[in-house]
Amino acid sequence: MLNTWAVAQQNLTHLLNGLCLVGPVRRGAGGDVEGLVAAIEALAEPSPDQSSRPAERHFQNRGRVICITSARDNDSIKNLKDIAHNTIVQINKKASLAQPASTSESTSSTPQPLVIHYCHIVIINVTPENAETRVTNQPLTEIAGGQIGVEVIVSRASALANLLGRLVLPHYKLATTTVTGIPMKEEQNASSSANYDVEIIHAADAHAGLRASQTPAEALESVVLRWWTPRGAEGGAGGCCGALWRVTPADVASRPSACLVNFLLNGRSVTLEVPRKGGGRSASHVLAAQGGELWIGALGGRTPYDDPPALSEGAGGRVTDYRIKEFGALMQQNRLHPMRGSGANARARARLQRHTTYWPLTISSTLIFNLGSVLEPLTRLVVQETLTDEEVETCRNVLLSLLGMESRHEFPTAQLPSNMRGKSSGRREEQWRQVWGELEALVRAHAAAPQHRALLRVLLDCRAHNNHPSDGESRATVIRATTDSPLSPVGAGNGASSSTGDVWAPRNVLDALLGAPRPPRRPDFAGRMAAGTRVATLYPQLQQDVETTH
Repeated sequence: MLNTWAVAQQNLTHLLNGLCLVGPVRRGAGGDVEGLVAAIEALAEPSPDQSSRPAERHFQNRGRVICITSARDNDSIKNLKDIAHNTIVQINKKASLAQPASTSESTSSTPQPLVIHYCHIVIINVTPENAETRVTNQPLTEIAGGQIGVEVIVSRASALANLLGRLVLPHYKLATTTVTGIPMKEEQNASSSANYDVEIIHAADAHAGLRASQTPAEALESVVLRWWTPRGAEGGAGGCCGALWRVTPADVASRPSACLVNFLLNGRSVTLEVPRKGGGRSASHVLAAQGGELWIGALGGRTPYDDPPALSEGAGGRVTDYRIKEFGALMQQNRLHPMRGSGANARARARLQRHTTYWPLTISSTLIFNLGSVLEPLTRLVVQETLTDEEVETCRNVLLSLLGMESRHEFPTAQLPSNMRGKSSGRREEQWRQVWGELEALVRAHAAAPQHRALLRVLLDCRAHNNHPSDGESRATVIRATTDSPLSPVGAGNGASSSTGDVWAPRNVLDALLGAPRPPRRPDFAGRMAAGTRVATLYPQLQQDVETTH
């Protein structure tokens, strides 16, 4: 053990002195198993902060252990997991037995072991540069009922230092910022300059404003901020009126890092800006030195966010195709606020689920919400939690009017946008199928009350009324039967199966793969079946003929 939990030993100087005394590895010394057990046992030792807390105050004893080893295969890694699990079980058993005695014997000077509530074990398997390994990377998995989390990382020897640096960041809640575009005079030619990048490490709270507009994957990466050349000695330090966080370069020995540190220690401060796509400048942070240390602060009263992306860049298509007004009305109808009583949260989630189960995002993806006054009573009333008998009758009249229009081969195309109108009979039939499918999806999403279920039965009766095969459909079936070949893909015909399908439950990729037609399994090779577990020999009779001739 190089150090203990004492505050005076939690520094790099103490660790380096301890490593110098240890010297090179001796033959026959304890391996990674002894080191892993010692590290887990150290987690059960109370730190000075934990010892100073009252005994009746409960706290979670959580820790992280990094085991650097060189295993041969995944079985060796599994043995390390089992050893760690057994060690934690034994420590917790001893700690649970010692806790009752510790309350009565308060005068005992020996610290009592603590129960390990959670242990995150990171196993780093180091391999030589040109050697292959049978150990694979394994993501974080919870074992022992969520008490132990094990993660396996395979790393080359040259990348070990950078890997340990990345593991330090989440452990101490740190983040990195890459300051790009730093102008620096070259020594060979003072008249020319080049731009360099310096990576700095600081507390993750400094990026609180920037992380709000990023995805979880982007939050793990370094934030890139551009150097803004200061005009005077003060630079942008006057605008920083919030909290400050200490800064250290990631590579303290590099020349760009040394130049940046010297520049700041000379009393200069630098403003950092967020790179913007459309040009312009958006200052977000400031770098300055105070008391011989480097600090970073967020500029108050300024927005560090980039321009919001256009709606056309996301899913959905054109900007004008989105149902923006309807979406605003949906948000107003479903405002979430705390309510008293049991089950309030469940009711709020259920309401939001009903209102968003079927809600088209774009105008071009729906017909019933574009028909206006024809379907407005039904679409307005069906979203209510309960319906009266008069409201159910109103919705039933809307469905009957739609059924009458379909029987007369009419469609209210005047209510639709110009790009969705069609005059052909095939186009009208397809539109009617889409209308009935969307209506069923909408009513099913809100069919939680008895009145809604009664309305759903009326809708299904109306939809089934015109689903009987007519003469035209029978003739189309005959034509499809004569034109389709056995090699034609499934669904290449008129698509009559879509008339009874639901538009609100699309198939995912897994359903599509499982439902795809598969050719019959070919019979296995006769020679392989006769060989069994041995390697099958091709044309054995040829070898027999050669042996008989000789």
